[in-house]
Amino acid sequence: MAFKRGYMAVALGALLAACASAPEQTASQATAAPSVYAGKSVLDAAIDAAGGQAALSTVRELEWTGTATVNAGGKTTVIELETVVRPLTHWARSTSWPKADGPKAARTIQAEQGLAWSVNRVTWTPMPEAQAAHENQQFALYSLMLLTPLKDPAAKVTEQPAGADGTRAIKAVLANGMGGELEFDASGKLVRAGMAVRDPAGGAQPIVETVTFSGELVSNGVKWPKKISIQQNGQPYFDLELATFEATPDLKPRPLKHTLDDGQQPPAARPADAG
Repeated sequence: MAFKRGYMAVALGALLAACASAPEQTASQATAAPSVYAGKSVLDAAIDAAGGQAALSTVRELEWTGTATVNAGGKTTVIELETVVRPLTHWARSTSWPKADGPKAARTIQAEQGLAWSVNRVTWTPMPEAQAAHENQQFALYSLMLLTPLKDPAAKVTEQPAGADGTRAIKAVLANGMGGELEFDASGKLVRAGMAVRDPAGGAQPIVETVTFSGELVSNGVKWPKKISIQQNGQPYFDLELATFEATPDLKPRPLKHTLDDGQQPPAARPADAG
């Protein structure tokens, strides 16, 4: 599915081109603004639609389980996964396994502050720079989706012209410099996103991702998509359906269940965290 606003065609203008100012609205676009946005910024209206500032601003940890279909390396695989994201500290961990094999085949990716590791039952293996950057950018999508991290004074939000169908969009850069474009429907609900991410193989050209959202799960007042579908360069890549979702104000201990040592930590040289 092409991103409606033509955003993907320019790949964020070299990763948002330092968030250049939005072009002027045409007369037809200006008249399309729905009432949900009246008197509010697009970001504030979207926060209201996602559960409100009070609910979203308390979230320190997002956690979900689900089943995903992954198209990569010329094959299609159905996996089950458990993902945890700490959107305020740029920390994320996802453990997955082929559905046919069960948790005994689990592997984990942990990403934080620009670094990343692949974790098996024994060792933490640092990822090469391009792959680590790719993983951190991928996980940054979930911080963008939470919306309230964009209230950080170090974040940047640029509103785009209103769509003729009542949609609104923002270009957004998180405090850590990672960003993308988010599009909301006439009710303020998040429906699409676009990002340009590093090629994990180290290629010079970024991978252009389009993301669509549907359905809804609610935890502690926070509304979250039940289905997340990602295309890469126009081709199916990752289709996830959540089974459970939690948004909490607390950080839970996070031992890795599939390792030999439940208390195992990454190398001491990594950034300190509560993981």
